[in-house]
Amino acid sequence: MTDKDPLRDLWATDQGDKFTMSIAELTARSNNFRSKIKRRNLTEYIAAALVVCIFGWMAYTIPVLSIRIGAALIVLAAFYISWQLNKIASVDAGHSPVETVAGMHRRELVRQRDALRSVWRWYLMPFVPGMVVFTVGTSLETGATLPAWAVALSALVSLSFIGAVFFGVWALNAYAARKLDAQIEELDSVSIET
Repeated sequence: MTDKDPLRDLWATDQGDKFTMSIAELTARSNNFRSKIKRRNLTEYIAAALVVCIFGWMAYTIPVLSIRIGAALIVLAAFYISWQLNKIASVDAGHSPVETVAGMHRRELVRQRDALRSVWRWYLMPFVPGMVVFTVGTSLETGATLPAWAVALSALVSLSFIGAVFFGVWALNAYAARKLDAQIEELDSVSIET
């Protein structure tokens, strides 16, 4: 006697209903996604320019060496992050002439998801040395007449706040990466109507 259950076999082999999407709808989604990435990157470049201007001015004008070094490290980090943003998270213009719209869109989703997943490495960590030196230098300078424990507490509170902001940025990017994972899964289950 065999233990064959046709309903169970059907359930086990069911691939689920494939969603259908027209090429026009997929192209519109892809173009919308690419526009969002371009706007995001433009915003990041403008923010980096502000960081370079503000901390560059501080590095040039503030007479305290530790604050100047910290500000200069922050400026270097902003340049590095802008370069990395362009390198790994800009809209990829290159594609094969035979690549489908779905393939191109999926590749861009994966590329952006991977950039978001690694944001701690290329976006947050470059700021850490400069922020630490700048914050500690500022605490030492402003607390010159305070006891050492007060200066240390001031630096610790400031660094904790910066750490919380960095954690928030990381968490938001991790959430966005999970949303892109869902879009990739949805795209993988779509049947394209021609």
